[in-house]
This record gives sequence, C-alpha cells and structure tokens, in this order.
Amino acid sequence: MVGTFLFWLVIRNQDLEEIRSKLVNANWWWALLALMFGFISNVFRALRWNMLIQPLGFNPKLKNTFGAVMVGYLANLAIPRLGEISRSAMLANYEKAPMNKIFGTVVVERIIDVLTIFFLLFIVLLLEYSKMSSMANTYVFQPVGVKLSLLFSQGIIFYLFVTLLFALVLFACWFFITRIKNTRYYLKVKEMMRGFLDGIKTIGNLNNRNLFLLYTVLIWFMYFMMSYVCFFSFQQTSGLGVVAGLAVMVFGGFGWAAPVQGGFGTYHAIVTQSLFVFGIENDDGLAYAILAHATQVFGMLVFGLLSLLLLPILNRKRKEA
Repeated sequence: MVGTFLFWLVIRNQDLEEIRSKLVNANWWWALLALMFGFISNVFRALRWNMLIQPLGFNPKLKNTFGAVMVGYLANLAIPRLGEISRSAMLANYEKAPMNKIFGTVVVERIIDVLTIFFLLFIVLLLEYSKMSSMANTYVFQPVGVKLSLLFSQGIIFYLFVTLLFALVLFACWFFITRIKNTRYYLKVKEMMRGFLDGIKTIGNLNNRNLFLLYTVLIWFMYFMMSYVCFFSFQQTSGLGVVAGLAVMVFGGFGWAAPVQGGFGTYHAIVTQSLFVFGIENDDGLAYAILAHATQVFGMLVFGLLSLLLLPILNRKRKEA
C-alpha cells in the first residue's frame, strides 16, 4: 500500500514515543467537534450536488445524495479517485437516473473544488507571502513546473514525434468511427457521451446561483473549522491563528488530493511542514497531523459504512414500489 509506505517515510526519523505521548494527552473533544464540522460540510456538499442534478430533471432525496457522497469518500480510502465513480453509480441506482449524466455533475463539482482551493492558496500567499511562498513553491508550483519542463526540454524531435503520433491516433479514430458509426455499440457510446456532457452543462442552468455559491462557501468554511479547532487539542498549537488554520486546510487539501489512498503520508508530510513554517516543531506538527487526519478518516469510515448499510434499507419501499 503506497499510503502506508509514505506514512512510514514521514515517521521513521521521529521520536514515536514522544508523539504517542502527545496524542495520549491531547484533548480529543476538539477532534470530536471537528468530526461534527466534517459531517455538516458533507450535508452542504450533498445539497450543492442536488442543485447540479436538478437541471437534468431529477430531484434526488438528500439522504441518497449524502449517503452517496460518504460512500464515495469510503471508496477513495481504498483506491484513489474511485469515489467519484462509486457515488455516481450509487446515486444513479437509487434515483433511477442515468449514471453518465450524474458523473458529469461530479466532474463539475471537482472542477469547482480545484478552482476554490487555488483561490484559497492565493489568499494564503497574499496574507503570509514571506512564510508560505516557499511551501507553495515546493508542494504546488515546483511539481507542476517539473512536469512542464520535461515537456519543453525534449527538443524538436520530441515534438515532431508527438505531433506525428497524435495525427496517427486521429486518423485511426476517424477510420474506426467511419466503420462502426451505424452499429449499436457506437450509438450507445455516443449516447453516453452526450449524457455526460449534459451533466457538465448543468452548471450553466442552476436555479439559484447565489445559493450554490453560498453552499460552496459553507463547505470550505466547515473544512477550515475542521483544521482550526484541532489546534486546541494541543498546547503547542493552541496559540495559532486563523491564517495558520487556513494554510493548514489549503496545503492539507493538496495532501488529500494526491493520488494516494486517503492522503496517508502526503497529508502528514505537508501539514507538518506547514506548521513548521509557523514555528511548530516537527514532532508537535506531526502529532497534530495524525490527530486531524485520523479524525477525518474515522468520519469517512463511520459515515461511509453506515451509508452503505442503511441506504438499501431506506430505499427498500421505493424500490418495491
């Protein structure tokens, strides 16, 4: 498991007994409060997702949308990005809606989340540029720059090869499509793609854009509160302010977004480094990261498993009808 290996890399040179002692003496009631904020954030996420689905002609029940969101998080703990497919399939099943259209709305949701976290990153850099610019460069801009530099450093032969390969692929696709365009398989795929695009287009057909924006703000405010209240679990981090909480939320979000099961290792490394920038020693920062991460994973496991078990029961009467 990649996440386990990365987590081991993070803790291997740390004083594990000291960190264990800090976790044992931590005030876990603040973690419980963070768990509550996490629950509320997912209620707002379910409400926002419903707004994207309604222009398709469906009005999902909140219990089904919320349950699908939680099952999606549960799936992501096993395989990164599986959650988007899992929650689309689950909601499509219980609401009798086309999965391709539902999946299109999930893609829109993810695009909005990416834009939001980069906007918040800009706010963090604006507020604490001297402290956070190095972090942003190391964990966000530099990885992107490396990928781009690899593309632009291969010379003209590389680009000619890519262009030729792209042209061959286009020709192969054109040749293949002209041969199968009248078959039922082609028509089925075409219909699926059309439904997927319909799902994406719902962002332009919202009934109440201001309410959609409000849900987005509330989702991320709850995420901020999850990070911030956990500061009070430890004496060493209890004095950190709002900006530190915002920075931990943003950079922790990039840790969660890494293609690793449940952000294991990546979240702990980036949050520990974020807190170090604000004067928190590595063992204290790692103790905080473990507590905050464990709280979120616990919520995903509990609410995800409950949703997986309860949704078939709650939808039994509807299915029988």
